[in-house]
Amino acid sequence: MRPDQPPRPAPQGACPAGEPEIPLEPDFRRLRRVLMLEGEPDRVPNVELHVDWQIKQAFLGRPVKTVEDDVDFWHRAGYDYIYLRANYEYRMVGDGLRDEDHIYAGDMQVTRWSGEETSLVSNWAEYEAYPWPQLETIDYSNLAACARALVPGMKIISGVGGIFTRVWRIMGFEPFCYALVDQPDLVAELFRRVGETQLAVFRRIVDMDEIAGMWYGDDLAYHSGTMVSPRVLRRFLFPYLEEMGAICRQRDLPFILHSDGNLWQVLPDLMACGLNALHPVEPKAMDARELKARYGHRLCLLGNVEIGETLTLGTPADVEAEVRRRIRDLAPGGGYAVGSSNTVAHYVKLENFRAMIRATRQFGRYPIAV
Repeated sequence: MRPDQPPRPAPQGACPAGEPEIPLEPDFRRLRRVLMLEGEPDRVPNVELHVDWQIKQAFLGRPVKTVEDDVDFWHRAGYDYIYLRANYEYRMVGDGLRDEDHIYAGDMQVTRWSGEETSLVSNWAEYEAYPWPQLETIDYSNLAACARALVPGMKIISGVGGIFTRVWRIMGFEPFCYALVDQPDLVAELFRRVGETQLAVFRRIVDMDEIAGMWYGDDLAYHSGTMVSPRVLRRFLFPYLEEMGAICRQRDLPFILHSDGNLWQVLPDLMACGLNALHPVEPKAMDARELKARYGHRLCLLGNVEIGETLTLGTPADVEAEVRRRIRDLAPGGGYAVGSSNTVAHYVKLENFRAMIRATRQFGRYPIAV
Protein backbone atom coordinates (compact mmCIF):
# COMPACT_ATOMS: atom_id res chain seq x y z
CA MET A 1 0.00 0.00 0.00
CA ARG A 2 1.46 3.32 -0.97
CA PRO A 3 1.58 6.21 1.50
CA ASP A 4 -0.77 9.08 0.74
CA GLN A 5 0.53 11.45 -1.90
CA PRO A 6 0.38 15.26 -1.90
CA PRO A 7 -1.90 16.97 -4.43
CA ARG A 8 -0.87 16.76 -8.09
CA PRO A 9 -2.36 18.24 -11.23
CA ALA A 10 -5.03 15.97 -12.66
CA PRO A 11 -3.97 13.90 -15.68
CA GLN A 12 -5.14 15.10 -19.05
CA GLY A 13 -7.39 13.24 -21.43
CA ALA A 14 -10.62 12.89 -19.48
CA CYS A 15 -13.53 11.17 -21.09
CA PRO A 16 -16.52 13.48 -21.48
CA ALA A 17 -18.78 13.49 -18.45
CA GLY A 18 -21.88 11.39 -18.93
CA GLU A 19 -20.33 9.21 -21.65
CA PRO A 20 -19.21 5.92 -20.10
CA GLU A 21 -16.53 4.03 -22.02
CA ILE A 22 -17.88 0.57 -21.29
CA PRO A 23 -21.29 -1.04 -20.73
CA LEU A 24 -22.32 -0.38 -17.15
CA GLU A 25 -23.72 -3.54 -15.60
CA PRO A 26 -22.72 -3.57 -11.91
CA ASP A 27 -23.54 -6.81 -10.13
CA PHE A 28 -21.69 -7.51 -6.90
CA ARG A 29 -22.76 -11.14 -7.10
CA ARG A 30 -20.18 -11.47 -9.89
CA LEU A 31 -17.32 -10.31 -7.68
CA ARG A 32 -18.56 -12.24 -4.66
CA ARG A 33 -18.59 -15.44 -6.72
CA VAL A 34 -14.93 -14.83 -7.56
CA LEU A 35 -13.90 -13.89 -4.01
CA MET A 36 -15.63 -16.89 -2.43
CA LEU A 37 -14.34 -19.38 -5.04
CA GLU A 38 -17.85 -20.31 -6.14
CA GLY A 39 -16.87 -21.05 -9.74
CA GLU A 40 -16.82 -18.98 -12.90
CA PRO A 41 -19.01 -15.87 -13.13
CA ASP A 42 -20.19 -14.38 -16.43
CA ARG A 43 -16.92 -12.42 -16.81
CA VAL A 44 -13.74 -11.53 -14.95
CA PRO A 45 -14.30 -8.47 -12.75
CA ASN A 46 -11.93 -5.57 -12.09
CA VAL A 47 -10.74 -4.71 -8.60
CA GLU A 48 -8.73 -1.95 -6.94
CA LEU A 49 -8.10 -1.06 -3.33
CA HIS A 50 -7.48 2.59 -4.12
CA VAL A 51 -7.50 4.94 -7.09
CA ASP A 52 -5.87 8.36 -6.65
CA TRP A 53 -8.16 11.34 -6.94
CA GLN A 54 -6.28 12.70 -9.96
CA ILE A 55 -7.18 9.58 -11.96
CA LYS A 56 -10.79 9.68 -10.80
CA GLN A 57 -11.13 13.33 -11.72
CA ALA A 58 -9.56 12.87 -15.14
CA PHE A 59 -11.69 9.82 -15.87
CA LEU A 60 -14.92 11.64 -15.01
CA GLY A 61 -13.87 14.96 -16.50
CA ARG A 62 -14.91 16.85 -13.37
CA PRO A 63 -13.89 17.25 -9.72
CA VAL A 64 -14.54 14.45 -7.23
CA LYS A 65 -15.70 16.25 -4.10
CA THR A 66 -18.46 14.13 -2.57
CA VAL A 67 -19.30 10.53 -1.80
CA GLU A 68 -21.78 10.68 -4.66
CA ASP A 69 -18.96 11.70 -7.03
CA ASP A 70 -16.87 8.80 -5.77
CA VAL A 71 -19.70 6.34 -6.35
CA ASP A 72 -20.10 7.75 -9.85
CA PHE A 73 -16.43 7.09 -10.61
CA TRP A 74 -16.46 3.48 -9.44
CA HIS A 75 -19.69 2.89 -11.35
CA ARG A 76 -18.56 4.49 -14.62
CA ALA A 77 -15.19 2.76 -14.44
CA GLY A 78 -17.03 -0.55 -14.43
CA TYR A 79 -16.57 -1.81 -10.87
CA ASP A 80 -19.19 -3.80 -8.99
CA TYR A 81 -18.41 -2.05 -5.71
CA ILE A 82 -16.89 1.01 -4.11
CA TYR A 83 -14.10 0.76 -1.55
CA LEU A 84 -14.58 3.13 1.38
CA ARG A 85 -13.40 3.27 4.99
CA ALA A 86 -14.43 5.20 8.10
CA ASN A 87 -12.71 8.51 8.80
CA TYR A 88 -9.98 8.51 11.45
CA GLU A 89 -6.23 9.02 11.49
CA TYR A 90 -3.09 8.23 13.46
CA ARG A 91 -0.16 10.59 13.75
CA MET A 92 2.86 8.69 12.40
CA VAL A 93 6.55 9.15 11.68
CA GLY A 94 6.96 10.51 8.17
CA ASP A 95 3.83 12.67 8.18
CA GLY A 96 4.81 15.84 6.38
CA LEU A 97 8.37 14.63 5.78
CA ARG A 98 8.62 14.00 2.05
CA ASP A 99 11.23 14.32 -0.67
CA GLU A 100 10.13 15.84 -3.97
CA ASP A 101 13.26 15.42 -6.07
CA HIS A 102 12.88 11.90 -7.44
CA ILE A 103 11.62 11.48 -11.00
CA TYR A 104 9.77 8.21 -11.59
CA ALA A 105 7.86 8.43 -14.84
CA GLY A 106 8.46 11.15 -17.39
CA ASP A 107 7.82 14.51 -15.79
CA MET A 108 5.75 13.09 -12.91
CA GLN A 109 7.37 13.31 -9.49
CA VAL A 110 6.72 10.86 -6.69
CA THR A 111 7.35 11.08 -3.00
CA ARG A 112 9.49 9.05 -0.64
CA TRP A 113 9.06 8.54 3.07
CA SER A 114 11.66 10.17 5.30
CA GLY A 115 12.58 10.05 8.95
CA GLU A 116 12.24 6.33 9.64
CA GLU A 117 15.00 6.59 12.24
CA THR A 118 12.91 9.04 14.32
CA SER A 119 10.20 8.03 16.77
CA LEU A 120 6.98 9.41 18.21
CA VAL A 121 6.77 6.70 20.86
CA SER A 122 10.06 5.30 22.17
CA ASN A 123 9.19 4.97 25.85
CA TRP A 124 6.22 4.70 28.19
CA ALA A 125 5.97 8.44 28.81
CA GLU A 126 5.65 9.10 25.06
CA TYR A 127 3.13 6.28 24.84
CA GLU A 128 0.96 7.98 27.45
CA ALA A 129 1.29 11.37 25.72
CA TYR A 130 0.49 10.08 22.23
CA PRO A 131 -2.87 11.36 20.78
CA TRP A 132 -4.58 7.99 20.36
CA PRO A 133 -7.80 7.95 18.28
CA GLN A 134 -10.88 7.70 20.46
CA LEU A 135 -13.56 5.26 19.36
CA GLU A 136 -16.36 7.69 20.15
CA THR A 137 -14.94 10.28 17.72
CA ILE A 138 -14.54 7.99 14.70
CA ASP A 139 -16.73 9.19 11.82
CA TYR A 140 -18.78 6.61 9.91
CA SER A 141 -21.02 9.12 8.13
CA ASN A 142 -19.31 8.66 4.76
CA LEU A 143 -20.26 4.97 4.76
CA ALA A 144 -23.88 5.78 5.54
CA ALA A 145 -23.95 8.41 2.78
CA CYS A 146 -22.38 5.97 0.35
CA ALA A 147 -25.01 3.33 1.11
CA ARG A 148 -27.70 5.86 0.16
CA ALA A 149 -25.90 6.83 -3.06
CA LEU A 150 -25.14 3.36 -4.43
CA VAL A 151 -26.16 2.44 -7.95
CA PRO A 152 -28.35 -0.69 -8.09
CA GLY A 153 -26.16 -3.78 -8.24
CA MET A 154 -23.22 -2.16 -6.45
CA LYS A 155 -22.14 -2.78 -2.86
CA ILE A 156 -19.54 -1.37 -0.45
CA ILE A 157 -16.31 -3.11 0.42
CA SER A 158 -14.92 -1.50 3.54
CA GLY A 159 -12.35 -2.48 6.09
CA VAL A 160 -9.53 -1.43 8.36
CA GLY A 161 -5.81 -1.89 8.17
CA GLY A 162 -2.30 -1.09 9.08
CA ILE A 163 -1.94 -2.61 12.54
CA PHE A 164 1.64 -3.59 11.78
CA THR A 165 2.32 -0.49 9.67
CA ARG A 166 0.87 1.91 12.21
CA VAL A 167 2.88 0.42 15.05
CA TRP A 168 6.21 0.70 13.26
CA ARG A 169 5.36 4.12 11.84
CA ILE A 170 4.47 5.43 15.30
CA MET A 171 7.78 4.13 16.61
CA GLY A 172 9.83 4.63 13.43
CA PHE A 173 11.04 1.50 11.69
CA GLU A 174 14.57 1.47 13.04
CA PRO A 175 13.53 2.17 16.67
CA PHE A 176 10.74 -0.41 16.27
CA CYS A 177 13.25 -3.08 15.26
CA TYR A 178 15.45 -2.29 18.26
CA ALA A 179 12.42 -2.24 20.57
CA LEU A 180 11.44 -5.75 19.51
CA VAL A 181 14.52 -6.84 21.48
CA ASP A 182 15.01 -4.06 24.02
CA GLN A 183 11.40 -3.12 24.89
CA PRO A 184 9.13 -6.03 23.91
CA ASP A 185 6.49 -5.00 26.46
CA LEU A 186 6.17 -1.56 24.87
CA VAL A 187 5.90 -3.10 21.42
CA ALA A 188 3.24 -5.51 22.66
CA GLU A 189 1.25 -2.64 24.15
CA LEU A 190 1.35 -0.65 20.91
CA PHE A 191 0.09 -3.65 18.98
CA ARG A 192 -2.66 -4.12 21.57
CA ARG A 193 -3.69 -0.46 21.49
CA VAL A 194 -3.76 -0.21 17.69
CA GLY A 195 -5.14 -3.71 17.19
CA GLU A 196 -8.06 -3.31 19.59
CA THR A 197 -9.05 -0.04 17.93
CA GLN A 198 -8.93 -1.58 14.47
CA LEU A 199 -10.93 -4.57 15.66
CA ALA A 200 -13.60 -2.36 17.23
CA VAL A 201 -13.96 -0.35 14.01
CA PHE A 202 -14.11 -3.61 12.04
CA ARG A 203 -16.94 -4.89 14.25
CA ARG A 204 -18.87 -1.65 13.83
CA ILE A 205 -18.57 -1.57 10.04
CA VAL A 206 -19.51 -5.17 9.21
CA ASP A 207 -23.12 -4.64 10.26
CA MET A 208 -23.66 -1.36 8.41
CA ASP A 209 -25.98 -1.13 5.40
CA GLU A 210 -24.67 -2.36 2.04
CA ILE A 211 -21.38 -3.73 3.41
CA ALA A 212 -20.62 -6.82 1.31
CA GLY A 213 -16.94 -7.49 2.08
CA MET A 214 -14.05 -6.42 4.28
CA TRP A 215 -10.55 -5.55 3.11
CA TYR A 216 -7.62 -5.49 5.52
CA GLY A 217 -4.62 -3.53 4.21
CA ASP A 218 -1.16 -3.79 5.76
CA ASP A 219 2.17 -4.04 3.94
CA LEU A 220 4.03 -6.92 5.56
CA ALA A 221 6.78 -7.77 3.09
CA TYR A 222 9.51 -6.69 0.73
CA HIS A 223 10.11 -8.44 -2.58
CA SER A 224 12.56 -10.71 -0.77
CA GLY A 225 10.35 -11.69 2.17
CA THR A 226 8.58 -10.36 5.25
CA MET A 227 9.76 -7.05 6.72
CA VAL A 228 10.30 -8.68 10.12
CA SER A 229 10.57 -12.26 11.28
CA PRO A 230 7.37 -14.27 10.73
CA ARG A 231 7.52 -14.95 14.49
CA VAL A 232 6.81 -11.27 15.14
CA LEU A 233 3.77 -11.28 12.85
CA ARG A 234 2.48 -14.51 14.36
CA ARG A 235 2.79 -13.16 17.88
CA PHE A 236 1.52 -9.61 17.47
CA LEU A 237 -0.58 -9.32 14.29
CA PHE A 238 -2.14 -12.57 13.18
CA PRO A 239 -4.38 -13.03 16.27
CA TYR A 240 -6.24 -9.87 15.21
CA LEU A 241 -6.54 -11.08 11.61
CA GLU A 242 -7.83 -14.41 12.86
CA GLU A 243 -10.57 -12.64 14.82
CA MET A 244 -11.48 -10.49 11.81
CA GLY A 245 -11.66 -13.61 9.67
CA ALA A 246 -14.00 -15.24 12.18
CA ILE A 247 -16.25 -12.15 12.18
CA CYS A 248 -16.47 -12.30 8.39
CA ARG A 249 -17.25 -16.03 8.40
CA GLN A 250 -20.07 -15.47 10.88
CA ARG A 251 -21.62 -12.95 8.49
CA ASP A 252 -20.73 -14.77 5.27
CA LEU A 253 -18.61 -11.84 4.09
CA PRO A 254 -15.44 -12.20 1.99
CA PHE A 255 -12.25 -11.25 3.83
CA ILE A 256 -9.51 -9.75 1.63
CA LEU A 257 -5.89 -8.96 2.47
CA HIS A 258 -3.79 -6.30 0.79
CA SER A 259 -0.07 -6.62 1.33
CA ASP A 260 2.76 -5.85 -1.02
CA GLY A 261 5.73 -8.14 -1.26
CA ASN A 262 6.70 -11.78 -0.93
CA LEU A 263 4.37 -13.54 1.51
CA TRP A 264 5.35 -17.17 0.90
CA GLN A 265 6.72 -17.53 4.45
CA VAL A 266 3.43 -16.61 6.08
CA LEU A 267 0.85 -17.56 3.47
CA PRO A 268 -0.33 -20.67 5.37
CA ASP A 269 -0.72 -18.51 8.50
CA LEU A 270 -2.77 -15.94 6.58
CA MET A 271 -5.07 -18.57 5.10
CA ALA A 272 -5.52 -20.03 8.58
CA CYS A 273 -6.79 -16.57 9.65
CA GLY A 274 -9.74 -17.05 7.28
CA LEU A 275 -8.45 -15.11 4.31
CA ASN A 276 -10.55 -15.48 1.14
CA ALA A 277 -8.52 -13.35 -1.27
CA LEU A 278 -5.02 -11.95 -1.65
CA HIS A 279 -4.20 -8.59 -3.23
CA PRO A 280 -2.22 -7.34 -5.17
CA VAL A 281 0.15 -10.30 -5.88
CA GLU A 282 3.15 -8.26 -7.05
CA PRO A 283 4.70 -9.94 -10.11
CA LYS A 284 8.23 -9.11 -8.92
CA ALA A 285 7.59 -10.71 -5.53
CA MET A 286 5.36 -13.75 -6.10
CA ASP A 287 4.63 -15.94 -9.11
CA ALA A 288 0.85 -15.79 -9.51
CA ARG A 289 0.80 -18.94 -11.61
CA GLU A 290 2.51 -20.87 -8.83
CA LEU A 291 0.09 -19.36 -6.31
CA LYS A 292 -2.83 -20.43 -8.47
CA ALA A 293 -1.47 -23.95 -8.85
CA ARG A 294 -0.73 -24.42 -5.15
CA TYR A 295 -3.52 -22.51 -3.46
CA GLY A 296 -6.10 -21.63 -6.11
CA HIS A 297 -8.58 -24.03 -4.50
CA ARG A 298 -8.36 -22.03 -1.24
CA LEU A 299 -7.42 -18.48 -2.20
CA CYS A 300 -8.74 -15.95 -4.72
CA LEU A 301 -6.06 -13.83 -6.42
CA LEU A 302 -6.57 -10.13 -7.15
CA GLY A 303 -4.50 -7.67 -9.20
CA ASN A 304 -1.09 -8.71 -10.61
CA VAL A 305 -0.96 -6.20 -13.51
CA GLU A 306 2.43 -4.53 -13.11
CA ILE A 307 2.03 -0.91 -12.02
CA GLY A 308 5.56 0.20 -12.91
CA GLU A 309 6.72 -1.03 -16.29
CA THR A 310 3.22 -1.65 -17.67
CA LEU A 311 0.63 0.75 -16.25
CA THR A 312 3.03 3.67 -15.75
CA LEU A 313 5.71 3.33 -18.41
CA GLY A 314 3.98 1.11 -20.94
CA THR A 315 1.46 1.68 -23.73
CA PRO A 316 -2.19 0.63 -23.96
CA ALA A 317 -1.03 -2.24 -26.18
CA ASP A 318 1.37 -3.35 -23.43
CA VAL A 319 -1.46 -3.22 -20.91
CA GLU A 320 -3.78 -5.23 -23.15
CA ALA A 321 -1.11 -7.89 -23.67
CA GLU A 322 -0.46 -8.24 -19.94
CA VAL A 323 -4.16 -8.36 -19.07
CA ARG A 324 -4.63 -11.11 -21.65
CA ARG A 325 -1.79 -13.11 -20.09
CA ARG A 326 -3.20 -12.71 -16.59
CA ILE A 327 -6.67 -13.78 -17.71
CA ARG A 328 -5.27 -16.74 -19.63
CA ASP A 329 -3.14 -17.94 -16.71
CA LEU A 330 -5.31 -17.09 -13.69
CA ALA A 331 -8.97 -16.77 -14.66
CA PRO A 332 -9.96 -20.30 -15.77
CA GLY A 333 -12.13 -21.85 -13.08
CA GLY A 334 -12.78 -18.48 -11.46
CA GLY A 335 -10.98 -17.07 -8.45
CA TYR A 336 -9.28 -14.15 -10.18
CA ALA A 337 -10.04 -10.46 -10.75
CA VAL A 338 -7.92 -8.06 -12.82
CA GLY A 339 -6.28 -5.05 -11.18
CA SER A 340 -3.02 -3.23 -10.64
CA SER A 341 -0.16 -4.78 -8.70
CA ASN A 342 -0.52 -2.06 -6.06
CA THR A 343 -3.06 0.75 -6.40
CA VAL A 344 -3.82 3.14 -9.25
CA ALA A 345 -1.42 5.96 -8.42
CA HIS A 346 -1.58 9.47 -9.87
CA TYR A 347 1.43 8.71 -12.08
CA VAL A 348 -0.32 5.82 -13.87
CA LYS A 349 -1.20 6.87 -17.41
CA LEU A 350 -4.93 7.47 -17.69
CA GLU A 351 -5.04 5.77 -21.08
CA ASN A 352 -3.43 2.69 -19.51
CA PHE A 353 -5.96 2.60 -16.70
CA ARG A 354 -8.71 2.69 -19.31
CA ALA A 355 -6.94 0.03 -21.36
CA MET A 356 -6.83 -2.31 -18.36
CA ILE A 357 -10.58 -2.04 -17.87
CA ARG A 358 -11.35 -2.39 -21.58
CA ALA A 359 -9.10 -5.42 -21.98
CA THR A 360 -10.71 -7.13 -19.01
CA ARG A 361 -14.11 -6.70 -20.62
CA GLN A 362 -12.89 -7.75 -24.05
CA PHE A 363 -11.01 -10.89 -23.05
CA GLY A 364 -12.53 -11.79 -19.67
CA ARG A 365 -15.83 -13.28 -20.80
CA TYR A 366 -16.31 -16.91 -19.76
CA PRO A 367 -15.51 -19.43 -21.06
CA ILE A 368 -11.99 -17.98 -21.26
CA ALA A 369 -10.51 -18.20 -24.76
CA VAL A 370 -7.39 -16.00 -24.99
